[in-house]
Amino acid sequence: MDMLKFSRPAQCGRRLAFRRLYSSAPTKSRVQLVAELRKISNAPIIKARQALDESNGDFEAAVRWLEEDMRQSGAAKAEKVKDRVTSEGLISISVLEGGMGSHISSGSGRVKASIIELNCESDFVSRTDEFTRLASEISNIVAQSQTQQQHTTSPFTSLPVENLLQLSHESGTVGSLITNLIARIGENISLRRAMLLTSPNNSDSTYRVASYLHQGRVGALDLIALRPSQSSLFNDNSFVGDLEKLERALARQTAGFMTLGINEKRNPEDELETVLYRQPFMMLGGEHASMPVRKVLDQWQEKWGLEEFGVSDFVRWEVGRD
Repeated sequence: MDMLKFSRPAQCGRRLAFRRLYSSAPTKSRVQLVAELRKISNAPIIKARQALDESNGDFEAAVRWLEEDMRQSGAAKAEKVKDRVTSEGLISISVLEGGMGSHISSGSGRVKASIIELNCESDFVSRTDEFTRLASEISNIVAQSQTQQQHTTSPFTSLPVENLLQLSHESGTVGSLITNLIARIGENISLRRAMLLTSPNNSDSTYRVASYLHQGRVGALDLIALRPSQSSLFNDNSFVGDLEKLERALARQTAGFMTLGINEKRNPEDELETVLYRQPFMMLGGEHASMPVRKVLDQWQEKWGLEEFGVSDFVRWEVGRD
């Protein structure tokens, strides 16, 4: 009996201890906490350790400490390097609404896209994943921004950089995103320019967006205007596939040549090759490679029975060039 009375409590205690062991998450070691801090913040190991020390091992407090430290150190580094020349960088494009029949977003006919140029000091930094992600994130934020259309017939709106730096995102502003990366890499970074493309007002045409980036150094954003005789064309997979192929070729053509105008030269001193419609359509290739772009578009327009088809407007940017 005595043995029986002793063994039951002992067994019960062992079961309770077993339950306690697996009923809550095990405490993470300092090494694990440091690793997690570095993963979410990209902080150096010495900073992650310092954050835990300053926060008495409280992980959430350590995250907040790192954020504040990065903000302060980033601002200090940004001030220190602000006069350094930023001649390298990337062009980034974000398309939120691709236009009528587009697989990008609703396909309802709305057009919304952005193009930005983000600069840094060295070619090495411009090729890093961090810098590429930053450029992409900023172009996406710009594309989502709301702005009043300028009193102009152009669907492209140039946006003031000083206003863009104040645009908010999930964890701060565009300016803070740039400052945070400056703090990590110690190199000057600047947003040089940005432009927003939105649906033209008071038009009977249907619009779509075509875009192309060449190694991040050259970017083209084309606004394609067409007026189909019947909207059911966008339900025809052959038409849509043919249209997308032609749009890609037009965007590549705009980027690949020093394109300055659509129908005519922008300035009298410009070369004829700077006029899109006069260029041989090399980016479409095949039998059309030696034909002028406008002639190819005329044939395509006739093939599908369109009332209108062509490039309504475009921007072409190169890093470091106006």
